Amino acid sequence: MPVAPIRHNFIFILILILMLNLCLSGCKNPFRTRESPPPIISEGTWETPSQPEIVIQNLLYAYNERIIGNFIQCLADSFRFSAPEDSLDAVNQGRTDLFAGWDRSVELSVTTRIFDISRQYPDSISYVLSFDLTPPVPDDIGDSLSTLSREYELLTISGKTAPPESTLAKGIATFWMRETSLNWWSIYLWKDIAAVANSADWADFKAQFRQ
Repeated sequence: MPVAPIRHNFIFILILILMLNLCLSGCKNPFRTRESPPPIISEGTWETPSQPEIVIQNLLYAYNERIIGNFIQCLADSFRFSAPEDSLDAVNQGRTDLFAGWDRSVELSVTTRIFDISRQYPDSISYVLSFDLTPPVPDDIGDSLSTLSREYELLTISGKTAPPESTLAKGIATFWMRETSLNWWSIYLWKDIAAVANSADWADFKAQFRQ
């Protein structure tokens, strides 16, 4: 048998194999599990939440800048909001549903309403939120789970009365976070406690906007 045809066939097959490998390496595998792409943050103050502390920073800026897209990125899909003392007061007042079932969708609805009203009608209601940089207890930061607490002050001014009425809500917000598959941190539980029992806190403010 002639040697040349065999050699030519071998070279032809080799070229086909190389071309096939190149095609496969340049194409996406349809069976590969893909992570959701990170959201595009196009406005306001935002930093990739690669650390738990950055999540709190992003939440603070989003709240004061009234940017719901930035705010909601701070919350995990399994998010829950808890205000034990306010929930008990609401039950005693016959408003058992005020803080019940407060999940991510409720938080999104409430916060969107707060942002929209304060941006569209600043003479009606305005607010400024601030966090104490020194945590009341040391941060508990792990490899994939973390718990951070921050003392806050929320100054609200209502223009519905004459003269305008101001309220200073003070308390401690505790955030339980986990690291996502994108190596981003997000809040899955947010607990609010008033600085002084029966005084105004963040939960009271938010509850006014729950429908």
